[in-house]
Amino acid sequence: MSDDSTSHRTDHPRLGTGRGLIVTIDIEDHTPTTSVPRLEDAIAPVLDLLHERRARATFFVVGELIESRKDLLQQLMANGHELGLHGFTHRYLRDLGPKGLAEELERGVDSFHHHLGHQPAGFRAPYCSLTRDTPWAPDLLVEAGFQYSSSVLPAPNPIAGFPGAPQRPFRWPCGLLELPVPVFGRGRFSIPALGGAYLRLTPELVFRLALRMSSLEVGDWTYAHPYDFDTTEPFFRRPGQPWLEAKLLFARRRLMLGRFNRLVVSGSPTLGEFAEGLRQAANLPVFPSEAMPT
Repeated sequence: MSDDSTSHRTDHPRLGTGRGLIVTIDIEDHTPTTSVPRLEDAIAPVLDLLHERRARATFFVVGELIESRKDLLQQLMANGHELGLHGFTHRYLRDLGPKGLAEELERGVDSFHHHLGHQPAGFRAPYCSLTRDTPWAPDLLVEAGFQYSSSVLPAPNPIAGFPGAPQRPFRWPCGLLELPVPVFGRGRFSIPALGGAYLRLTPELVFRLALRMSSLEVGDWTYAHPYDFDTTEPFFRRPGQPWLEAKLLFARRRLMLGRFNRLVVSGSPTLGEFAEGLRQAANLPVFPSEAMPT
């Protein structure tokens, strides 16, 4: 990570030691057709690993899947894992706009209450799409009752990056706590090397360096999707999807569980527990409102 990304490290709650990370999983269905059994089958090895290590994780769930995955989600909660909202239809925030996001947040929270009897504390924007183009999003999250967000990728990215955003936890002007994606590298070469497709595609040397510079005790986290672990899924390309994007979606999945195995440590907390430890901190930076467009 860059020098800027290591600021405020000593002010964070100490949750443990070692080179493991807080685990987060985005539960979404990327297939063009309904595939109810595949998601559960794909995630099973990860759940076994978490159980073996006595580690808990945060699962951000796309709202429209809550009803059909009710049994799985209830079991996750029973096992001590945290559930958060990952949007309702997995669309970019900029495409939803303020009205659309407000409606999706209401639907997502209502679905949590109705099917799970639970109020989610955390929100993760699909594609980490809380960017300079969506200055209205944090206020809407507070209004919907969320206590923290992990929706910002503080680096250049072809999908939804936010270069210039803080690389360590901060508050939005509305008071919402933001836990940005941990990145490795400097400037335009910063990447989230320890999460998602990057975790599969990153060369071993870069993976080792990024892991060496990360730590559970300051709240560094990893993220993945069930399909990242699915080595038997037949290749497909969604309508309109670029060929390279489709290939990267399937590339090197055989490495994912092994690399995840090196990130999960016994006793790791949920992202929400780390967020709760920071919520009362008085020394967190506030991301200046002038950094956002008016």
